[in-house]
This record gives sequence, structure tokens and C-alpha cells, in this order.
Amino acid sequence: MATTSTSSLTSLNGVSTGVDTTALINAIVAQKSVGLTRLQAQRTLNDDKVTALNSLNTQLSAFGVSMLALQDSFNSRTVTSTDINNAYVTATAKGAATGNFDLTVHTVATKGRVSATLDSNGLATNLAVASPTDSVNSNIFTSGTPATFAIQGTDGVVKTITMTEGANTLNGLAAAINASGAGVTAQVVNTGSGAKPYQLVLSAKETGAGTTSGLVSIVDVTNQSGASAGASANTLGILAGTVDSLTTPTAITGGLTSALSGASGTNATFALNGIELTRSSNLVKDAADGMTFTLKQGGQTGTTTLTVTPDKGGATTAMQTFITNYNKLVTDYKTASTSTKNADGSVKQAALANDPSTRAFMASLQAALKGTSAGMPSGTTYKSLASMGISSLPNGTLNMNIIAFQTAMGNDLTAALNLFKFAGTSTSQNVAVTSGGAQTATGQVDFEITKDMGGTLWGTLTQNGVTTAPIQVVDGAIQGTGSYLGLNLTVAGTGSGTLTLARGSGQATADLISSFTGVTGGIKNALSSITLQDKNLDLQLQAAKSRLASDTANLKKQFARMEAIVGSMKAAAGSLSGA
Repeated sequence: MATTSTSSLTSLNGVSTGVDTTALINAIVAQKSVGLTRLQAQRTLNDDKVTALNSLNTQLSAFGVSMLALQDSFNSRTVTSTDINNAYVTATAKGAATGNFDLTVHTVATKGRVSATLDSNGLATNLAVASPTDSVNSNIFTSGTPATFAIQGTDGVVKTITMTEGANTLNGLAAAINASGAGVTAQVVNTGSGAKPYQLVLSAKETGAGTTSGLVSIVDVTNQSGASAGASANTLGILAGTVDSLTTPTAITGGLTSALSGASGTNATFALNGIELTRSSNLVKDAADGMTFTLKQGGQTGTTTLTVTPDKGGATTAMQTFITNYNKLVTDYKTASTSTKNADGSVKQAALANDPSTRAFMASLQAALKGTSAGMPSGTTYKSLASMGISSLPNGTLNMNIIAFQTAMGNDLTAALNLFKFAGTSTSQNVAVTSGGAQTATGQVDFEITKDMGGTLWGTLTQNGVTTAPIQVVDGAIQGTGSYLGLNLTVAGTGSGTLTLARGSGQATADLISSFTGVTGGIKNALSSITLQDKNLDLQLQAAKSRLASDTANLKKQFARMEAIVGSMKAAAGSLSGA
């Protein structure tokens, strides 16, 4: 009787048994694959969660940036000027600056400068050569003899340089001066006229009179320690002079100065709201809080009135961007957390449908934006975003009433700004609130500053009858701990009083975002958890696939043997019936 080897079978189509063994094996394998399919579905869902969480993190970062821009926009100011052509002054403003500023520019600040003296024909009589690169026909000192020069700008710093034969050119001198660290800049200017068109110009690096009453000097001090000063017989008309030291000079005498050839530096003089002021620079930042003036031209006979108002347009645009980013965040989160049905009626689970951390965060975020700011005094004009025209729609998004928003800015800008920051006031002039953190307590806090026998200042904070341990005042400041973590106070002396600490709803929102997206925040923790799950899932998937492959191979062998046996039995039966 002939036999059939199972290893030689290439088909399981039930030739001997008449059974569709391939379909039967597939059905058995499908039943065994349920666990594997479940693992693969979980792995795919985890991948979707990672994508959704990363997208949420990106959106929160953009939302946080728009929050910072919104906070900053409340400090922006617009400036209008009666100097229509900006001929005498321009100005920008930020922060505390508001109101009118009257300004008259008498003189602008100038730089001290040493330049060539011109004859009646306008041609240079000194500091000029025919060619700036020629060391033979346009040399600047006697060939073969090194020359030493000293330079002083309006900053009063004296520097010395020694020129050698290889640098005996006007360009060489200019380069050496610029490399010396002196408070001047050397330039070679081509006037394009006369036998010696190339002129050396020394300019102070900064405007103003400085410490030298505006003088810029260059001195020939060659061979000062031996032969007479100026022995180099320089061809530029640089006068001889002396320094108190060739290596570490601090004083200079003689030489060619801006008073003799050029112009000395002058300070800017102007009147601001009737007060006469002097500055060394035409960029004035310290004359009025929050104002920056750029003085452009002196000799003004009238007065320029600068009117500073809050930048309502810029703040409105910033708020609109803030709302747009928030609404997109809400909409996208709903999509990522709402499960849907497939065509066959089965449920397609959303990536964040069962994620408790993101659900809790979004609830807290909405509560912060809709709620009343923590710690706001009872008399505060604006305590919530809703009071400024920012309302919540039924679908969870925000809407802006521009007129109400801009009216709020005009009515009480400080109160409006306090909705977007941590604000603090003190009843004592000796103690001021510098900043607060995400964990800093709000409301009224009593304080007492005392001095010990050694003269060291100590402070205590009391709220709801609970007093902190004494906190040492270091470098004029107190840094809070515990319930006051993040609180910073400046302390000028002893005394007692009350702090009013408030965290605006906008600041509370920014704090939530920072904590949730930080290195120990909810998103990072969720991603770390998924990474660990995926490692375990990958091991389970690998084991499940291996078992399924082994089971499939065994089934094929078993059905192949069955086909072989049935085939042999049929062959034997045929032989018997034929006999």
C-alpha cells in the first residue's frame, strides 16, 4: 500500500476528505487571534494617544505664548506727537507712562572728533596723504624709526600704540588705533580732491562731553623716554605731547585735539515738562518712567507735546489671538476625546476618551478662565474676564465683546492688567511685593519686620491666624516658603502692615499651562506611562505572534496527516474492492 509523506504536501484543500481544510484552519486561527488583535488595537490606540498628547502640548505652548503676549500688550502704549514730521524728537512708551509730555530740544549730543584742518581752498593741511597704502611717498613717520602715539577719547581712557616700518601707512595707523581699545574710531576718508585726498578722522565712540569735556586727542610721544617727544617727525601734523606712562598711561598732555582740529563732543540739552535736563546721549530712557525719547535736532523754538495712551488696538489684537488659540484648543480636544461609531456600528475609541489627566486639566483650565480671580479686593473694578467682555459660549469656547474690552482698558487699566498677572500691594512703604508664584497664597497677609541685636532684619507672614517662622531678609529681600512659595518682597526697614495678594484668572491659566506641560506635568507623565505600556505590549505581541505562528504550523501538519491517512484508507479500500 502506497503512503504519502506529510512533508511533501503542498495543498490542504480536502482532496482526500472533501473538507475545506484551509478555511477550517483559518477559522481556528482567527479564533486564536482574538487576544493578538486586542493587543494590536491597544498598541494602535497608544500611538494615537502619543500623537494627540504631543499635539495638545504644542497647542498649549502656543496658547501660553499668546498669554504672555497678551500680558505684555497691556504695557504697550501709543504715542502721538505735535511734531508732525518728527523733526526734533520721536518717542516710544511702555508700562507706567500715560498722559502728556512737553519737550523742547535745545541741543543734541554730538561726538568729539579730530579731523583735518582746511585751508581757504578747502584742502587739508594736516592728517592727509596722497595714498593710504603707500609707505614710501605717503609714509606717516620717518622711515626706519618706530613711532609711538597716544590716543584718548571722551571716556578719558588713554591708549598707546607703536608703529613699525611695516605699517607706515595711513591705513596702518587707523587699524592700529581701532585695535588699541581706545574710546575712538579711526576712519580713512577719501575726499576726492587735492593732492592729498585721503584724510584721517578720529571720532569718539560715544556722544557727549564725557570725562574730557568733549575732547578727543592724539599725541606723538615717540622717544619720550630718550630724545625729545615728536622725534619721529610724523607727516600728519600730529603734535608732540606726553603721557604719564608708556605702558599703563592714565594722563595725556599736548598733541592734536578736537579743540584745535575738529569739534569737541557736547551733551544734549532739553526741557521736559518745564524742567531743564542734560544727557550724554540722544537716546534718553531715564527722564520719564516708561518713556524713551530720541532727540534728533536742536534749536527748537517751540514745544513738542507727546500724548501717551494705552495701546487698545494692540491689546485687542492680542486678546483675539489668545481667544482663537483657546477655542482651537477646546475644539481639537473635543475631537480627540469623543469616540465615534464605525460603519458597522462598532465604537471607534478616541485617543483621549479615557485619559483622566487631560480631562481634569481641561476642566481646570475652563474654570480658571471663567472664574473670579483669587484674592482680588472687594472694591476691584474687574475680577473676571467676563467683566471685561470675554464671555463663554455653550460649546465651551470664548467670545469677545471688543467695545466692552476696550472700555474696560480705558476705565481702569491697572485693574484690567491685574487679571493677567500676580499682583500685590502693601500698606507699608518699607515693604513691596516684587512677584508671586503659582503656589503663592492669595488674599490678605499680615507681615512684621523686626531687627535683631546684630542688626539683621527678619520677617514673619500671618494668614488665618497661622504665622510663619522668621524669614531672614537677605540683600533687602524676603523669599517666601511653604504657602508663600514664589513670593518675593523687597524690604527697606522694620515695620508691620498688610499685603493684599491676588492671582488674576489669566495668570492662573498661565500657571496651569506651565505645570501641565512642564517636565513633571501631566503630559510628560502620560507619555512616560504610555512608553512603559508599549514596552510591555511589544513583548506580549511578540509572544502572541510566535504562539499563533506555532499553532498555525501545527494545525497544518495535523490536517496534512489527516488527509494523508484518509487518502491511504481510500487507497486500501479500493485495493480490497478490486480484489
